[in-house]
Amino acid sequence: VLQMNVPLIERIAKALYKGTVALTNGWPIGDGIGAYVAAKLIGNKKVKEIEEDTIFAKRKIKGVDCIIIKAKGPGGRTGRPGKAVEKILKRERVKKIITIDAATKLEGEKTGVVAEGVGVAIGGIGVEKNYIEEVAIKKNIPMDSIIIKMSQEEAVTPMKKSILNAADEAIKAVERSLEGVGKRGKVIIVGVGNTCGIGNNAKELEKTDRIIRKVLRKLKRR
Repeated sequence: VLQMNVPLIERIAKALYKGTVALTNGWPIGDGIGAYVAAKLIGNKKVKEIEEDTIFAKRKIKGVDCIIIKAKGPGGRTGRPGKAVEKILKRERVKKIITIDAATKLEGEKTGVVAEGVGVAIGGIGVEKNYIEEVAIKKNIPMDSIIIKMSQEEAVTPMKKSILNAADEAIKAVERSLEGVGKRGKVIIVGVGNTCGIGNNAKELEKTDRIIRKVLRKLKRR
C-alpha cells in the first residue's frame, strides 16, 4: 500500500514546496483564480472592507446590480466570504448568489475548463460555505456556482497560463447566470480563493498579470 502511495505523496510534497515558494514571493497561485475573476468584475469601482480581510464593490453588469466580494489583496488571504455574504443578506434584498472558485479536475480533464452548476463553490472545512447556505435557504435565494478546474498540485503552485486564460470564460458564465434576474434584482458574486499577489480591481490586476508572466518565464527556463 505504501509503495502505491509514495508517488502521490511525492507529487503533493513537491507541489506544497512550490506553493510555499510562491506564497513567500507573493506570486498568484491557481487557487486564486476566483479572486482574480472577482477583481476583473469589480473593474475600477471603489472597494470597501466589509469583514476581516474581505472587501466588496458595487457595479452594474448587464444591467443587473451586483455586489462583488473577494478577499483583500494582494496579501495571501482567503478572507471571510461567508460572513460577508451573511452581513449583506441582512440589509439587502438579493435575488441570486454566484460563487466562483477553483475545483479539482478529474483524471484526463484539461486544466482551465470552466463548469457551471448550483450550490456554493467554496472548498475547505465548510464553515464559510455554511454561512451562505444557511441564510440563502432561509430566504429561498438561488445559488449558482462557477468552477475553474485544475489538479490539486496546480491549485497550490504558481498560476498557469491555462488557468489565467479561463478568467474570461468564467466572466461569460457569470453573465449567463445573470440572465433572467431582471433589472430590479440584486446579485451577490463571490470570488473565492487565496488572493496572494492578486489586486482588488482591474488596475491592480495589471501588476498581477505582469507578475504571472514573469513567473511563467522564470519557471520555463528551469
